[in-house]
Amino acid sequence: MIFFKLKKNILFRKYSDFGYLADNFMFGYRALNDSSPVLPEKYVSLSGAVMLELLSREFQSLDVIVEKLLNIFVDVDYLELKQDILDFFMLLVNEGYLNCSESDEMDTDIIDNFQTKSCDDNQINKNFAFNNIEPVTNGIDSINLQNNFLRSIHVEITNVCNEYCVHCYFPSERINVLMKADVFEKIILEGRKMNIINVTLSGGEPLTHPNFIGFLKMCRELDLSVNVLTNLTLLTDEIVSEMRKNPLLSVQTSIYSMDVEVHDSITHLSGSLEKTKTAVSKLIQANIPVQISCPVMKQNKDSFVDVVHWSETKNLPVLVNYTIFATYDHSNSNLVNRLSPSEIAEAFASQLSTDYIKYFRNNAIKKCALSGDVPICTVCRYYFCISATGDVFPCVGWQNKILGNINKISLEEIWEKSAQIQYLRQIKWKDFPKCLHCKDRGYCTVCMMKNANENVDGDIFRINDFHCKVAEKIHAKIDTWLE
Repeated sequence: MIFFKLKKNILFRKYSDFGYLADNFMFGYRALNDSSPVLPEKYVSLSGAVMLELLSREFQSLDVIVEKLLNIFVDVDYLELKQDILDFFMLLVNEGYLNCSESDEMDTDIIDNFQTKSCDDNQINKNFAFNNIEPVTNGIDSINLQNNFLRSIHVEITNVCNEYCVHCYFPSERINVLMKADVFEKIILEGRKMNIINVTLSGGEPLTHPNFIGFLKMCRELDLSVNVLTNLTLLTDEIVSEMRKNPLLSVQTSIYSMDVEVHDSITHLSGSLEKTKTAVSKLIQANIPVQISCPVMKQNKDSFVDVVHWSETKNLPVLVNYTIFATYDHSNSNLVNRLSPSEIAEAFASQLSTDYIKYFRNNAIKKCALSGDVPICTVCRYYFCISATGDVFPCVGWQNKILGNINKISLEEIWEKSAQIQYLRQIKWKDFPKCLHCKDRGYCTVCMMKNANENVDGDIFRINDFHCKVAEKIHAKIDTWLE
């Protein structure tokens, strides 16, 4: 007898006319030495989605699955249906999306760690002759599909924060708001009905919310991948206990310097570095994926490298951001802390390595190959953000671009009917002709949010020359290294 299950890191959703499989590493973080492949997103036909919908993260026998599907595929012969299901599932086993076993008593945590299957390969019909159903992808345009379904929601459950970081995109004057529990429940339930896959919880500082653990539990029970963006200074054992229950959960926190004075001067919270480091250690011990974010600014430009080295000793991914974006009130008040283009180039050069160069050069080649008809950004194509007051906006930081309010209209109506969302989806590379033909295009990110925040009039098309100079210098640094 053969048993099948979804791997613990795989997410599946069935839509009206197709199915979607994704590796949670597309939405979360993993250790630096984890060499296991990140599986690409995969689309399957409706009949394949019907088959996959019966699977869970616990083993089920093929015979039980066949009996259930006979009530759906009523005109299919039992043996033909069983062979079709076996072929389809074994294809996904070979690709790494499913696990199979000859027993339902195997430890699922152990078997999930193996990329190879544990079933007899001889049982597969090598011809993959799907008789009356078509479970594999047939002509599905995954790029166009990205416009058609909401995959991820970023929810700022509060704008209350116990730190006052000098580079924060929140204006210094802001009203402290906690999202009501029933509003969060409405967002998550409506989102899950739309088959969302991922939820990011942030603030402010999300751990200040009294219902934070309840929010995590709700996401877990709805089989949602969860990212938590937090400074971790308020982490408790109770929060860690709930985090451990969701294998699809990961945490991102910021460390600016290993020098206490430098880090704490940025956060304006005495003792914040030690609290964050202690909390990171707790999460590591609990096997919860963690990523370190390290924005570089004038205060830490001479010591941020120590954060990278510290993260490597802990085997943690570290994301270094060399530019900070402006507050969304158009005041640009936080940009006094931003490095100059020359300082950014020097900070970037201090981190150059062969792997780093390959990463940037490969990305540059891909960017330069994009045609003018390719969308300039992913905003409103498969995700958007919601503030603590219920306002919906395109992405984190772009809070002056209100698309609707969840307290007044449903999530689905905003996603499907907002004229502003429809407009943003149509913006292409060709709408930025200067950028489309720029020699430094591959080393720059054209960001409508950055433009909107930095320009007093909120113009999303006018690019600050600052970013052009940064791209030029980064390009030059890479070329010099290669020479």
